[in-house]
Amino acid sequence: MTGPRSYLYVPGDRPERLAKAFTRGADVLIADLEDAVPADAKEEALLSVLSWLDTVDAAAAPVWVRVNSGDRREEEVLRLAAHPRVRGLCLPKTESAVEVAEVARLIRTTGREIGIAPLVESARGVVNVHAIAAAPGVRLLHLGEVDLAADLGLSPGPGGEELLLVRSLVVVASRAARLGAPPAPVDTQVDDPDAFRSSTQVLAALGFVGRACIHPRQVAVANDVFASDPGEQAWARAVLDAASQADHGAFRGDDGEMVDEAVLRRARGILGS
Repeated sequence: MTGPRSYLYVPGDRPERLAKAFTRGADVLIADLEDAVPADAKEEALLSVLSWLDTVDAAAAPVWVRVNSGDRREEEVLRLAAHPRVRGLCLPKTESAVEVAEVARLIRTTGREIGIAPLVESARGVVNVHAIAAAPGVRLLHLGEVDLAADLGLSPGPGGEELLLVRSLVVVASRAARLGAPPAPVDTQVDDPDAFRSSTQVLAALGFVGRACIHPRQVAVANDVFASDPGEQAWARAVLDAASQADHGAFRGDDGEMVDEAVLRRARGILGS
C-alpha cells in the first residue's frame, strides 16, 4: 500500500514554525488550530495560518488544517476551505457521520472540493467508525489515541497493546469504505527515536501507512519506515508480469508460491496500481 510517509503537525499560532515547515521533510503538513493552540489564541492562529497559506507554492507538500470543534468550526471551515492551498480539513473529536456531512455541506458552499479527515478520539467515535468512514467527503481517517485513552480510562503501555482493537477497527473501516490507508497515530514521546521507530514498525504491520508526527525529528524515522521497499516492489512487478502471461486464474510462481487474486491485489497495492 502506498501513501504519504509522514504527516507533520505544525502549531498554527507559531508563524516561525510555519515558515520552516516545508524544510522538515514531511510528505504532508497539518497546520493545527486545535490542541496545539491555547484557547485565547484561536483567532490569531487562524489569521496566521491564512496568511501563511498565501505564501505556499502550488508545488509544495500538501497542506491540511486541523480545525476546532464546537462554536469555531463553521467559521474556520468556511474560511479555510475557500483557500486554494488547503488540500483538506482534519476534524477532531468526530463522533458521528452527521458531523462530517455538515462539514461537507459547508465545504460545498465555497465552490471547492477538498478532503475531510475525521479524527476518531472517543468511545462514540469508535462505535460509529464505519459510518464516519463512509460519510461524504472523507478521504482518510486519523486515530487520536491520546484523547481516546483518556475517554476510555486507559493507561497504555509503551507498545500500546491496550488499543490494538481500536487500531485494527480504524484500518478495517478505512479499507471497507475504500479510503486511503490511515496514518499511524502520534507518539508524544519525542526524545526516543528508537522507541518511535519500533512503535512505527508495529503500526505499519497493522496496516497503517505513514505516521502523524508532532516534532520534526520524528519525520525522518517515519519516512524511513514507510519508504518503498525495493525488494517488495521487485516481487510485485514479477508477480504481475507472471500473471499477465498466465493462461488461467491461479498459478504457481517461480518461487513456488500459489498466486491468486488475493496475492495480485497485494502486489497492486505495493505498486499503487
